[in-house]
Amino acid sequence: MCYHVSLTKSKPEIQNRFKTTFKNPDLFEPYYHLNGFSNANGFIITSENHQIDKAKWGLKPENFTEHQVFNLNTLNAKSETVFQSPLFSEPIIKRRCLVLADGFYESKHINGKKFPHYIYLEKNSLFAFAGIYNYENNGAINFSILTTSANPFMANIHNSKKRMPIIIDDDFEKDWLNHSLKENEVKELVTCCFNKKELKAHSVSKDLHSKRETNSKEILKPVYYQELNTLFD
Repeated sequence: MCYHVSLTKSKPEIQNRFKTTFKNPDLFEPYYHLNGFSNANGFIITSENHQIDKAKWGLKPENFTEHQVFNLNTLNAKSETVFQSPLFSEPIIKRRCLVLADGFYESKHINGKKFPHYIYLEKNSLFAFAGIYNYENNGAINFSILTTSANPFMANIHNSKKRMPIIIDDDFEKDWLNHSLKENEVKELVTCCFNKKELKAHSVSKDLHSKRETNSKEILKPVYYQELNTLFD
């Protein structure tokens, strides 16, 4: 699962890393904690124009209208079943995107208690999740993040569901945006595009899952919990 992310870098840093520009630069503000359940907007690079665009987190059916009712949780899409899903099977072939981030949050469960962790790359480098997207009837974009079975590092943190988002290796980002790929090529890409860089993590405040305002630098600070008896480096 992946329901909480960060994108703290500046516009120039993001544009330089991904070698593209924002479609509407004035719409971007960095965020330290974006909660997918808050009707949140993230930033993606689509396979059509390769620009950075604002998009609503949570995939809706293509040409969805505001008068329709849709109550499914589609913040994530399981990579193992995405090609068989009535909702996901078309965008995984035709509309793939890079979901921009520099960190995400998952919780470790111990004796019925949740301990939030912030996960990131060395030097808090920018990266991209594997995403898929659709267009609403009014032209707005919505998206989902693909997930897979957790690697050993993430399984230790996300020890309840043992899932993790797919972080695309830098070398495969252009391939992920290649809309001319055939289904068998996309299926192969899903199995080999994973990030090869080491992940880092540390525990953070339980405010992450509270009703308090958490979109600030404070939420990134390491917090020690006796039950964990460690701080990740």
